[in-house]
Amino acid sequence: MDAIARSACVSKATLYAYFPSKEALFAHLIEAECRLKASRLKMPDLDIGLVEALRSFARQFVEVYLTPESMAFFQAISSERMRFPQLCRLFFESGPKNELMRVAALLEEAKDRGLLTFSDATEAASHFLSLVRGDLPLHTALGLEPRAEASANAMVDAGIDAFLRAYRREGTSRVAARCRNKTASN
Repeated sequence: MDAIARSACVSKATLYAYFPSKEALFAHLIEAECRLKASRLKMPDLDIGLVEALRSFARQFVEVYLTPESMAFFQAISSERMRFPQLCRLFFESGPKNELMRVAALLEEAKDRGLLTFSDATEAASHFLSLVRGDLPLHTALGLEPRAEASANAMVDAGIDAFLRAYRREGTSRVAARCRNKTASN
């Protein structure tokens, strides 16, 4: 708290006036960081087409969440899970779960438009996010050299293609074919 007060150019008493404990300060920082990331991740409009909407979201997701800074933030929080398990829960609820629910809402809209079929939007959203991020989180967390943009984009496009093969509504195979053709041409 001394170092934080010095860095913020305030007294420790002022810092404690705003945040009664280290945990309260960390909770505020977690929520603020999650809000900032969510604000950078714009939900696409399905009017641009299902494949383009999914691609737009997925590429933004990778750019926002799979940076070395984002992974360092995640690692810092997860390293404190024994001392502050409630902060890990707060991070999960404010960040990953919030984004999962946003994706589920997008997929539910696509389902309502007759583009996708599934019984559980949250499960479909989890599958989508897992497919488009592939091994990128592990790659970043281990500090390996970042993948080239073309390689990351190819992973995203392959994930979208796999997702559409699993969840596209019968009779919408043209959408998946367009995705495969675009991926092949990139």
